[in-house]
Amino acid sequence: MIRSVYCAIALCTLLVSPVIAQELKRFPGSQLDDKASREASQTAPGKESQVYTTSESFEKVFAFYKALYKQDTTMRSGGPKLPSGQQVQWAFFIIDGGTSMRDSKYWMKVQRPYVGGADGSDIRNVTVIQSVRTK
Repeated sequence: MIRSVYCAIALCTLLVSPVIAQELKRFPGSQLDDKASREASQTAPGKESQVYTTSESFEKVFAFYKALYKQDTTMRSGGPKLPSGQQVQWAFFIIDGGTSMRDSKYWMKVQRPYVGGADGSDIRNVTVIQSVRTK
């Protein structure tokens, strides 16, 4: 009987642990952008961001993360248009097992192109992988 209880506890721990302790899996070849990470974290008090960039297409990065995490489809699928007329592509994913970004403490965004800087003037033709964690 006690052995059954221990087995049940061990099984529950194994099933719950990956959701609780899950970390962002980095897209192969992506590079951490320290400056963009600092800027993103400063823009959202109480949140810590890590920003990675890659030259790979939005579609390839999106497919990689769609296979790993639950996509939050409550967010508008297309981002804003830039002054140049270019459409920003973005998608949001839940890392910590929450049901949406509203109740998630750890989520991520895939976006192309990069739009940064205090005034949004730093536009780069790269795909961005930004993780956001509530402190």
